[in-house]
Amino acid sequence: MTECKCLTASLLALDDLENYYRWLVEEVRPFFGERMVEIGAGIGTFTAWLVRAHVSCHPTARLEVFEPEESLFQHLSKRLETAHPDLLRAGRLTTINGVFRSSPERFDTVIMINVLEHIEDDQASIRAAYHALVPGGRFVVFVPALPWLYSALDRAVGHYRRYEKLSLEGLLRAGKFEVVKSKYMDGMGVLPWYLLNVVGRRTSINPRLAHLYDRWFVPFTRWVEGLRDPWFGKNVLVVARKNAAGVS
Repeated sequence: MTECKCLTASLLALDDLENYYRWLVEEVRPFFGERMVEIGAGIGTFTAWLVRAHVSCHPTARLEVFEPEESLFQHLSKRLETAHPDLLRAGRLTTINGVFRSSPERFDTVIMINVLEHIEDDQASIRAAYHALVPGGRFVVFVPALPWLYSALDRAVGHYRRYEKLSLEGLLRAGKFEVVKSKYMDGMGVLPWYLLNVVGRRTSINPRLAHLYDRWFVPFTRWVEGLRDPWFGKNVLVVARKNAAGVS
């Protein structure tokens, strides 16, 4: 299976994990602004949650969505045209089939969900996000965690790396950001990922297992990690802020 086909299949297998994406959107919703951009939206799974949770609820909110891969963009655009034609017509929701090009100080929030690991020069993407934000704007980054979990599946879907929390914080600080929230997430997912994908060398996601995990394990994991941030996890979430002075 080619990299693009493998990525599309993986995204589709994970598309309707209600508990997982509800957890993620609740973690980042306090950092949403009025002018937002999502970079690398894929088939629009998180985009749909973002629109429902914020854009539809705030009449002044606007969202631009970028996806460079044509086949993924077709899924994305069809989904949003079906679900939110009114927002598209009003210009409050815009989809772009292309690579994000930073334009100085346009956005309050830049969002990259499972994207930075696909980019060889991740520092260049961090710089682009910095320049796209207004002073005080927030950069929301969610990535796969723990380099020792790098697997055949990571390779198959085009991941260059997995991140440690401290190393990702360091990259953002080197990019002139101030880290305001940083945490590992989904500690319970580490063992299944290791057994299935590192040891078992799987190169695809079993939708049935993914849905079972979402239904039975994610709510419990979320409850446990709500009591105390875990010291490890399958993913890292970092929210960073551009300094208020906007120094370049």
